[in-house]
Amino acid sequence: MAAPSRVVSVVPTLNEENHIERCLRSLMEQTYSPQLHKIIVVDGGSDDATVNITLRLSKESEENDGPVIMQLDNPQKYVPQARNIALEYCEDEDEFIFEMNAHAYVDANHIEKRIQDLLSIEEQQGKKIAGVGTRVEADERWSGLAGRWVEGAISSPLGHGGGQFAPFVGRQQHRVPAFVIHRREALIDVNGWGEEWQSNQDSDLSMRLLKNGWELWRSDVSRLKMAKRDSLFGFAKMMFRYGAWRGKSIWVHPKRANPLEFLPLIGLLTICGLALLYPLDYVWTYPIFPYFVALLLIGILQTFKFRSVSMVVGVPISLLIMHTSFTTGLVLGLLRLPVGRHDR
Repeated sequence: MAAPSRVVSVVPTLNEENHIERCLRSLMEQTYSPQLHKIIVVDGGSDDATVNITLRLSKESEENDGPVIMQLDNPQKYVPQARNIALEYCEDEDEFIFEMNAHAYVDANHIEKRIQDLLSIEEQQGKKIAGVGTRVEADERWSGLAGRWVEGAISSPLGHGGGQFAPFVGRQQHRVPAFVIHRREALIDVNGWGEEWQSNQDSDLSMRLLKNGWELWRSDVSRLKMAKRDSLFGFAKMMFRYGAWRGKSIWVHPKRANPLEFLPLIGLLTICGLALLYPLDYVWTYPIFPYFVALLLIGILQTFKFRSVSMVVGVPISLLIMHTSFTTGLVLGLLRLPVGRHDR
């Protein structure tokens, strides 16, 4: 019988005082043996109470025979650097790395179920795999009105594109699963996270793992709850950043390109083409009408799903913001133009 596996949970932080305690407590309370679980928090220079909260919980966990909580510094601030710093601090006996987000929390049996699931997949496949990701859901306790609109947009057919945060059922191979528990061996094989990526670093990592012959999976045996953006302006900034770095990543990993993500751009180019060909007619308006009808229908559907009449207006607005911001960023990224790096 194989020896129990040692797991390291890695949490990058930067001014997370509103979320870090909930995140760490969910990791401290795992049913997985605390002797086999270590938590590494890597802080990018917080000027709020994040570090103090982490140190307090570290002491509390030690006093209660919980998992060790380490606090490390990340002078370069960004997530890939934080994860690589944690990777360097891992010991030879540490077998798995759980990439966590300070805005998120998990149920008490999350790690236990994930490890069991990963080992089950490996037994099924007859070989080691790089890791297995989870299904991500919104934490409704932290969602205001705008946050619920954003969640309604992201979870809709016009909002997720089948990517990391798409709702899915069951267990399957996937190119870019979310919040993966990786084998440390696989991470070392590709030299960890690419530090040139301020966003899309997980996508870059996944593509390099796949190129090296590793398999990545996702399953819904447990789920991760995450506080999403709670303002439309913040959502627009996030989608612009995602689009810009996605455009840049396509130059490096062409297979990462998702045709669905180009649909808003194709629609815009179609409208511009029709306007040039038929400047005196209104032919160019023809594609606009079905698009807005589709947005309205999605809003109506999400009204029933979320039981909120405001979704009729909020979801179409959020989808319009998503498509506009992501596409603008995507074009700039594909043109290799400079984009802002401040929205971590």
